[in-house]
Amino acid sequence: MPLQKLSTTDAFVVTDLPDAPASGVVRVARKILQGGAKDMARSATYTFAAFEMKRGGASAGINAEGDAVGDAVAAFAEELNPVVEAGELHLDPAKGVPDGGLARLLDAADRHGDGGSATATATSVVASVGWILDGLDGAKIAIEGAGPVPSAVSEALVGAGAQIVDVDGVDKKPWLIWGAEADAIVCGSKLGTLTHQGTEFVKAKAIVPWGPSPVTTKAFAQLRQADVEVLPDFITACGALLAGYREDGAASVADAVTARLASLAGHDDGLLLNACYEAEGFLKSWTEVPFGRPLA
Repeated sequence: MPLQKLSTTDAFVVTDLPDAPASGVVRVARKILQGGAKDMARSATYTFAAFEMKRGGASAGINAEGDAVGDAVAAFAEELNPVVEAGELHLDPAKGVPDGGLARLLDAADRHGDGGSATATATSVVASVGWILDGLDGAKIAIEGAGPVPSAVSEALVGAGAQIVDVDGVDKKPWLIWGAEADAIVCGSKLGTLTHQGTEFVKAKAIVPWGPSPVTTKAFAQLRQADVEVLPDFITACGALLAGYREDGAASVADAVTARLASLAGHDDGLLLNACYEAEGFLKSWTEVPFGRPLA
């Protein structure tokens, strides 16, 4: 996976597919780990492949904190602007990026306006929950994590008639969320947030990701044995990534997501693996399939 270190600030960009235009997010923190960035880029690659778009995933990190963040983000945008203007790279702001910090790169990208928004991600997540549960009215949903996306998901679910399940003590012991008395658990606060240690407590029928690769490989295998459906994060959480490339933005994302999930149903290996098979089949038609699936 190619990695570019910037020369004007302490930052990097990883792109998943050589010689292909790439899209993903930028995060800012004291230290952004390159391994996690590569996993996020891989998830984005599978999103594009799942919807038969010849584009690869990307992920960028800016290592800065405090008063240094503004200058670091500005330098990052300045250095990458020519690549973005050429259409080779599109990046949306994620955790830690100040409001308006990437305005220059967003203006330079030839995309529609819904790309990168928490609302667009919530659109695909809520559509996925509704599809797997065959409706949201009266459904009990537990939401793992906090921030703009979980908040947008919660608001949309309640608006559709679902009930958000509160778990006592989860503020101090976040892992208690896995034992929630819920029909589905929406998760995604970090890569691999649901490990094999949490699967034994899961009572829900389905795990629906709102962020990239929230389930570890071992946890996935155990959930399959327990007949808990793990939906593919690269489809359920695709809203922010996909919306920028659709003429009607986020408006049609829900229909696209539910149609794609429906086309994957019924496979003996489950939705997640079948989604991987289909994405890899498309990748094979025009490039080399990268090694490693989007599981933490």
